[in-house]
Amino acid sequence: MELGAADFIKKPYEAPEIIRARVKRTIELSEDRMIIQAAERDELTDTYNKDVFVEYVNKMDQYNRSHMNNMLVFNVDKFHIFNEIYGREEGDNLLRNLAESLKDIARMNDGIVGRLQSDYFVMYLNHQSDYDKLYSSIHEELVDHHIEDNVRLRMGIYRVVDIHETVDSRIDRAKLVCDELRSTPLVNYHIYDKESQDKLIFHERLVIDLPKAISERQLEVYYQPKYRVTGDKPVLASAEALIRWNHPEYGFLSPGVFIPLFEENFSIKFLGHFVWNEAAERIAIWKKKYGKSIPISVNVSRVDMYETNMVSMLEDIVKRNGIDPSELYLEITESAYSADPDQLTETVRTLTELGFKIEIDDFGSGYSSLNTLASLPFDILKLDMQFVRNMNKNDKTKKMVQIVANIAKFMDVPLVAEGVETEDQMNQLKELGYQIIQGYYFSKPVNAEEFEKFLKEE
Repeated sequence: MELGAADFIKKPYEAPEIIRARVKRTIELSEDRMIIQAAERDELTDTYNKDVFVEYVNKMDQYNRSHMNNMLVFNVDKFHIFNEIYGREEGDNLLRNLAESLKDIARMNDGIVGRLQSDYFVMYLNHQSDYDKLYSSIHEELVDHHIEDNVRLRMGIYRVVDIHETVDSRIDRAKLVCDELRSTPLVNYHIYDKESQDKLIFHERLVIDLPKAISERQLEVYYQPKYRVTGDKPVLASAEALIRWNHPEYGFLSPGVFIPLFEENFSIKFLGHFVWNEAAERIAIWKKKYGKSIPISVNVSRVDMYETNMVSMLEDIVKRNGIDPSELYLEITESAYSADPDQLTETVRTLTELGFKIEIDDFGSGYSSLNTLASLPFDILKLDMQFVRNMNKNDKTKKMVQIVANIAKFMDVPLVAEGVETEDQMNQLKELGYQIIQGYYFSKPVNAEEFEKFLKEE
C-alpha cells in the first residue's frame, strides 16, 4: 500500500462478484487519478499549472510551518528570438528540457515546479543559502539536456519570511526581480529586497492610478516639431505626440518610467487611445486657427495591433474631429512587426487603404529590418536615434546611416532622423539625404500652447 497500491485481495479469495467489484473500483480510481493529473499539469512540460501550484504551496506551508522556503521564478531570455531562429518545435523542446531540469532540482530540495506562462516557470523549495550553487546546478542540468550554450536563464528569488503572505504575492515579487535582469545581461539571478519592494509598490500604484489620470487629465500630450530641411530654410513639416504624466503624488513622470510598465501589462492601449484623440483634436484646432495642416505622429503599440476594433476606432477619431486620415501618422516600431508579421501586415494594409500614413519607427533597432521593408506597406521611414548619436563615433555607424538613406531613396519614401541635437549632425544628415529632422536642435517636446509659436513663425 505504501508503494501506491489502491487495494489488495486476500486468500482465500472472496466471492467472485466481490472480487470483480473491487477490481472495477480499482480501475476507476486509477482512471480518476490520471484525469486529475492531466487537468492539474501543463500539457507541454508536465509541470503544475499555476492554480494547482498555488494550492500545493498552501498545503506545503500548512504542514511545514517551521520551514522558511524560497519562491523562484525562471525565464528564458529572448525566448521569442530563439523561436524565430530555430522554430517553434525547437522552442517547445527547450521548454520541456528546462522543465525537466527544474523538476530534478526541485526533487532534490523538497520542492515543486509550475509553469506560469509561455517561458516563465516557478519553483517553491527549501530555503537556499548558496544561490550560485543552485544556479550552477540548474545550468549543469540544462547542459545535460543539450540546451544551446547561448540560451540565458534568468532567476528571480523571493525569500519567504511570512507564510501568511499570499502565494500570488510571492510569485509576483520573484517575477519582478527576474524581469529586472533584462537590463543586466551579465547578472543571472537577483534577490528581492527593500528597493525591489518599493519599486513594485510604485508600479502597482501607477497601474491603479492610470484610469483616474486619464479621466482627471493628469496626462498631457507634448509635441516635438519635425522640420523639412531640403530647402535653404527649414520648414515645419509635422510633429510627434509624446505623453507626459503630472502625478499628484509623484510629480512629473518621464514616459520612460511608465510606458514600459503599461506595455508589459497591456494597459498601454488606454494610454494610446488617449493620445490618438488628443492629437486628432489638436490637428483640427490648429487647422482651423492657422489655416495650415500639421500632421501629427502617434504611436501604435504591439498591443493595439491585436485589438479587433482598432481600425474602426481610428476611423471614428478622424471623422469625429473632421480631419483627413492622412493627417494622422501612425508610428509602428520595427519590433512590433517581428512579433506577428502576418497579422500586422494585414492590419497595416487596411489602414493604408483608408488613407492613414504609416511611419516605421526606430528603424535599425530590430533584427528583421530589411524583411520589414520588403513585406510591410509604409509611407515614412524613421531612423533609430542611436544611429544619430553614434554616427561620429565610428565609421561603420556613419556608413550605416548612409545605407539607410540609400534604401529610403531607392524606395522613394521620406526619411526622418530623430535625436538630432547639434547643427553639425543636422548638416551631415542633410548631406546624406535625410529630408526631415527631429530633435533638440530645433526643440524639445513642448505642450500645445508652446508649440503654437512654431506655427506663428511659419
